[in-house]
Amino acid sequence: MVEIDALIIGAGPAGLSAAIYLKRAGASFLLLDKGAPGGKLNNIHEVANMPGFLPVSGYDLAVSLYKSVEATGVELTYGEVLSVKKEGDLFAVHTDVEDYLVKGIIVATGFVYQPLIPGEKELQNHGVSYCATCDGPLYRGQEVLVYGEGSRAEEEASYLSSICSKVYFLSKGEADGKEIPPNVERLFHAEVLALKAENGEIAVKTLLSGTEKDLKVKAVFPLYGEKSALSFLGGLGVEEERGFIVVDDTMATSVEGLYAAGDIAKKGLRQVVTALSDGAVAGNALAAYLRRKKRG
Repeated sequence: MVEIDALIIGAGPAGLSAAIYLKRAGASFLLLDKGAPGGKLNNIHEVANMPGFLPVSGYDLAVSLYKSVEATGVELTYGEVLSVKKEGDLFAVHTDVEDYLVKGIIVATGFVYQPLIPGEKELQNHGVSYCATCDGPLYRGQEVLVYGEGSRAEEEASYLSSICSKVYFLSKGEADGKEIPPNVERLFHAEVLALKAENGEIAVKTLLSGTEKDLKVKAVFPLYGEKSALSFLGGLGVEEERGFIVVDDTMATSVEGLYAAGDIAKKGLRQVVTALSDGAVAGNALAAYLRRKKRG
């Protein structure tokens, strides 16, 4: 078992940012991810609201962020975390490659999206998006569709209603009586059966209260396949809310020595810039925690 000060789980924007701050603090740590650095950025067609950057592809932004981390001497270690357990005041981390014993952890695993609709995977970055504030402006003045329910879906539909000509908001559940903007058509007892590219639009086959109906839109935001990537935390008893880890203003969780940053943390806005900020705060807080442990 390898003993180090800390582990950053996830090399998206939050994890990369945290790595820079931990490195500057002189901590002994590993930056761990099961995939390529950049996380979801690698699947985003364009990022147009990142301060300091002109519109840039998600992949290019991921490369740029990782290069800034490499410049500090930090390299990515590949591995998938399978479980995290407490051993006294330390964390025992089991991965598919190596086991680690660490004093502190930053969880920056974000959210994963499992394509559930036939045609969804093929249309990713070609009209299918999972982030309205990221990609919504690409469809300004157009008709779009949101498929989901709960506060996350409502926020996405509300944002899109302010920039798109019409929003179809489909949910599997019951009517909730909430007021909606006039350009949002809310459809309950609805299911999306298939997606298909057609003449620059997306043909959406739906089932509305048992009746099939076809819609055509410029973009679809399917949220039912959204899944938090924190199952490996298992029996730690981390406080969470609807799959998001609850944190304080230092990104500390309910478990001492465990921090969360980026999309996995409970917060109001999930963007690259907020993930970078989260990572910086978490990295700085974990560095301070490690110093306290060393003193005493």
